[in-house]
Amino acid sequence: MAADSMVQLTAQQPYEIVGTPESEWVDFKSVPPEGPYDLSTDKGKFELAKDVAAFSNVGGGLIVCGFKAKKKQTELHEVAEKVTPFDKKLVDSTKYKDVITEYVRPLLKVKFFWHDHPEGDPEASGHYFVIEVPPLPEADRWAMVTRGITDNGQFIKNSWTIPIRNGDTTAFLPQDEVYRLLNDGLRARRGTDAAAPAPAADRIKAREVLRAALGMEETPVLFFQSVPDRPHGLVPGMYADGGLRDVLSNQDTLRGAGAFNWSLEYKRPEPREGGLLLADAPRRGLLVESDGAVIGAVSATSEMLGWTMERYNDGGGARRISVFVLTEITLEYFRLVDRHVLPLVDSAWTHRIVASDFTRSPGRVLAAGDDPAFPLWGSPQPATSDDWNHIWKALGDPERDAYEALRHIYALFGLDVTANPFVDADRVSTAKLSEEK
Repeated sequence: MAADSMVQLTAQQPYEIVGTPESEWVDFKSVPPEGPYDLSTDKGKFELAKDVAAFSNVGGGLIVCGFKAKKKQTELHEVAEKVTPFDKKLVDSTKYKDVITEYVRPLLKVKFFWHDHPEGDPEASGHYFVIEVPPLPEADRWAMVTRGITDNGQFIKNSWTIPIRNGDTTAFLPQDEVYRLLNDGLRARRGTDAAAPAPAADRIKAREVLRAALGMEETPVLFFQSVPDRPHGLVPGMYADGGLRDVLSNQDTLRGAGAFNWSLEYKRPEPREGGLLLADAPRRGLLVESDGAVIGAVSATSEMLGWTMERYNDGGGARRISVFVLTEITLEYFRLVDRHVLPLVDSAWTHRIVASDFTRSPGRVLAAGDDPAFPLWGSPQPATSDDWNHIWKALGDPERDAYEALRHIYALFGLDVTANPFVDADRVSTAKLSEEK
C-alpha cells in the first residue's frame, strides 16, 4: 500500500489515496499552520525522530504529509479521509534532516519527496511531502531516539527510547526486552555463551489485552504464550491467502471445532494492530501479535477447563479441573503453534505457561489419573500459587512441548506429570488422547 501511495502521488492522483488505511508501512499526517512537525518545539522534534525510528524498526515505510486521517467506528485503523495539500514553505527539509541526524541512532538514509496537487482543482491546491524511511538491517537493530519526552512535551536528558511501528500506532520496546538485548550483548562481548540468547521477555501486557478482550478479568485463566527470542518485525503474509489468518480459520484439529481446541466454526480471526484476534468469550481466545508471538487464554471454569466437573465440586468449595480437557487444549495449542507459527520466524522460541488466580476462592484443584467415573474417586490437590509463571525453550514438537507445559502445570498442584494418563515417556500421546473420547 505504501508503494501504491507513492505511485498515485507521482501520477498526481491524490484522491485515489483517500480511503487508504494507515498500516505498518504508511502514516498520514494533516498539516497545521506550523507544518507536519513543529520543529521549534521538543515535542515536534521527538515526534519526527520517533516516527522515523519506528518505521525503520519494522520494514520501513512512508510518512505522507497532506492527508487528514480519521478512525471510523466501522474501521480498525485510521483512514485517509481528506486531501490537505499545503505550501512548501511550511517544511524546511534541511531542518528535518538535522533533527533525524541528531536524535536517531544509528544514522538512517531517509529520503524526502515533494509531489504536486493537480492544477485547476477548485477544492484544494498545494503540495504533498513524503518521508521515505528505509528498513534497518536486522544486524543493526534497534533504531533508538536519543531523548525521552515528558507529558508536557519537554525533552528528558540522559534518556532514550526504542519505538516500533505496530499497525497504525507506535509501541515502545519493553524494558524487559531492552534488558535482554543488553544482556546478550554483554555475553557476546565476553565471548561466553554468545550463541545462546537470553529468553524472550515476558509479554505481560499482551496477556492483559487478551484477558480484557475475553472479559476474563475476574476469572481464573490458564495462558499459553510463545514468543520468538529474536523477533524480526511484521510476520509476512499474515493476511494473505493461505497465510496465518487462513490457518486459524481452518485449523486441523483432533476432534473438530466442537471439541477442546482453538478452532471456531462460525467466526474468523479479526485483524488487531497488525496481528490477529480469535475470541470465544468467555471460554477461550488466541491473540497473534504482529511479530508472530502467540498468546492463548482458556478459562478455568465450567465453561472450559472445568467442563462436566460440576458434579465433583463440593458445594461452595474448590472447582475441579478436567484432566482430559486440560490435556487436549494443551496439545491442540502446540499442534497449532509449533507447526504453523514457529516456522514463520527464523529464531529460537520460548514457550510459557501462566496460571493466574488459581487459588482465588473457591480455588482450583487437579487430581492424579483420569477424570473420575464416580464422584468419590480421585484425590484432588489444590493449586498453590495465584501467579504461576514458567518458561522453556520451544522444542518444535507438539507432543513434547505439550508434555513440558503439563509438567509445569501439574507442579502447580504438587503433582508429577506422570500422573497424567495421556503421557507416554517425555510426550503427550496423541493416540492415547484420541482413544479416550
